Amino acid sequence: MTTAEDIARPKAIRNEALSGKEILQFSQNGFLRVGRVLNDESLEQVRLEVENFRKTKTEIDLLDPSQWELGVGGVPQEPGKTVSFFFNLWLTSDIYKSLLMDERFALWSTQLLGCRDVRVLEDNALSKDALSGGELKWHQDFSYWPLAQPNAVTLWIALDDVTLDNGAMHMALGSHLLGERLPTVFGTGASYFRDRRPKTVMPIVEPRSIGLDTEVLTMKAGEATFHHSLTWHASGPNITKTSRRAAVCRYVADGTIWLGEERYAYNYSSSEAGLKLGDPIGGVYFPKIKKMEII
Repeated sequence: MTTAEDIARPKAIRNEALSGKEILQFSQNGFLRVGRVLNDESLEQVRLEVENFRKTKTEIDLLDPSQWELGVGGVPQEPGKTVSFFFNLWLTSDIYKSLLMDERFALWSTQLLGCRDVRVLEDNALSKDALSGGELKWHQDFSYWPLAQPNAVTLWIALDDVTLDNGAMHMALGSHLLGERLPTVFGTGASYFRDRRPKTVMPIVEPRSIGLDTEVLTMKAGEATFHHSLTWHASGPNITKTSRRAAVCRYVADGTIWLGEERYAYNYSSSEAGLKLGDPIGGVYFPKIKKMEII
């Protein structure tokens, strides 16, 4: 039986390059809807992989434990966590590696970044739990990366239908044109002790307070969006009875300079990554990706 939801869900998988109009739209708004990128079979494979990791693997906390507030008896108190977060699954999962290395995603990333080649920056798996808070304040991705230039994009793939009620992302149109901002404080209210940015770098504010329009990115499962590393985005709580999952692939322009822990205490130290301050990003954790040829 065909339902109204089936009719509304796009069937065709996108395989063509981005158009000039789409690239212009991205440069103006800081984000872009690219349509459906996973068919039903691939979508279910990635969903099952995320659920497997939720059962068997260690989650990554977005806050450094040393920054947790002190609880009873002066013991650090972990904040209530309502978003499951996993990092770089491609290193152990063939399914995630195939997803991250998709030649279409590499091509689209080079088109949006204006570069010849891109490298893996990282991947994430996210699951926003049912009937939970799970709200993320306005932030930009570049604030949390050890890079000298914001030459990176995020591809966000919906693994479930995304609605306002289950925590859809909000984008601030044109916010990427305002440059770098300080890391946003999450959860405990503690600051990031490794942050050494110049005092001229300002915090993010409510977009509408400075005249920026915002857009809610509702999506169907299997659809994807790109956003610039400087684009301000936020997401609301999931007030539905089911979790909302996403696969996230991040790409960085080849030649982007590594600043390591001198800028931000990333998941890999410079020594672990085999990089020195000022090196172009590369190595085993940041491989170059083959891109689809434009026909």
